[in-house]
Amino acid sequence: MEQYHRKLINDCMSELVYVTFNLNTIVDILLEKTVINEWMKDYILDDDGESDSKTKLYELIQGRGPQAFSALCKVLEETGNLEARDILTLYKTSKKKEEQLLDKTFDKLILEHDDSYVKVHPERKRMDNYEDNLNPRAYLMGSNPKGHALILNINIIKDRDERKGSKVDLENLKKLFKGLGYIVHPKEDLTEKEFKNVIKEFINICHTEKANSIVVFIMSHGESGKNSRSANILAADGIAINTDWIIDQFLPKKKPAKTIPKLFFIQACRGKNSDFGWKNCDGENNALQIDSSNISATETIYNRSYNDIFIAFATVPGYTAKRDPIDGSWFVQKLCEVIRTNAYNKDLGSMMLIVDSEVQKLSSTQHGSQTVEWLCRGFNKRFYFNPGLYDDNSDHDSSITTSTNSTDL
Repeated sequence: MEQYHRKLINDCMSELVYVTFNLNTIVDILLEKTVINEWMKDYILDDDGESDSKTKLYELIQGRGPQAFSALCKVLEETGNLEARDILTLYKTSKKKEEQLLDKTFDKLILEHDDSYVKVHPERKRMDNYEDNLNPRAYLMGSNPKGHALILNINIIKDRDERKGSKVDLENLKKLFKGLGYIVHPKEDLTEKEFKNVIKEFINICHTEKANSIVVFIMSHGESGKNSRSANILAADGIAINTDWIIDQFLPKKKPAKTIPKLFFIQACRGKNSDFGWKNCDGENNALQIDSSNISATETIYNRSYNDIFIAFATVPGYTAKRDPIDGSWFVQKLCEVIRTNAYNKDLGSMMLIVDSEVQKLSSTQHGSQTVEWLCRGFNKRFYFNPGLYDDNSDHDSSITTSTNSTDL
């Protein structure tokens, strides 16, 4: 197999494993075509779990001669794995086009911290090292910038109503994370291919730039996934992307993982059960909306090893997430309010308790309620944003310099 074909498979490994199905049939046909032998078949199908078996297939076939790549693509097509085939055959064309879309987004820029919006500790104490005997210990959060925040807002979706109020959420989130010391990358109305390409480009930036954390905030219509732990997010072209796939892209690929906390926030429905409303409406333009869709979940979920990952959903599995056309979504409203006023001395877990409590206050017997959910996957330290405080500024200068741009679309 050619070197660039091997590189292509390895670069797209997570996505290939995620979309591939009918593994037994694929292996049988490859055996019949003598692309692999009986020993290789047994090795691939050894009971190590479905995702591991798929990974072994794509790793092993890289050493099967110059015709193995074309044979693999043909077998994927024969078995109905058109998405996996397209990843291998259309990757270069789509990647070139989408990279051009991103060129204008990640240029050089200087940002300034907004002290008036996000409260800074009055005594300028770094909470991540304030207590010597802090248990559990805290993630270090003093880099300049604190990290990179990717905010994806899918507002206009094919065959769906506009998500009125999402523009308010986007502006609030941009202001919040800029105030916390992040380089903010806002993107709107991406198709599935653009969405996935931006995720990959963002990961490359986070690995090459100096940063102590990563934030991904996604807002769109959504539905429940195959597994109750996940949700399906709709891209602008109406194609669903599972949240587990997004999170899995940030996992280490065959090398030790850096201890960098990765925070994921999902403003989207996770089912069709609705609590109907928030406040009395004074007209159609102020009617409460929900971030749901009628799309069926088709993704295959697989288990991976996770570290330093925090995930917050606007709502619990099976239920809708409320969004006001004027003020924005419940979850984003309260998250921004709580973090900007409490991040100077409270850790993320404590603030999420307050967020849920504040969202609960929006409930009523007439309009129902919404429950925020968050979970940790190997996220075993306290997390403090330490707004305005950095390793390299012991004085009150809170300028942030970076080599990455946050140009709006």
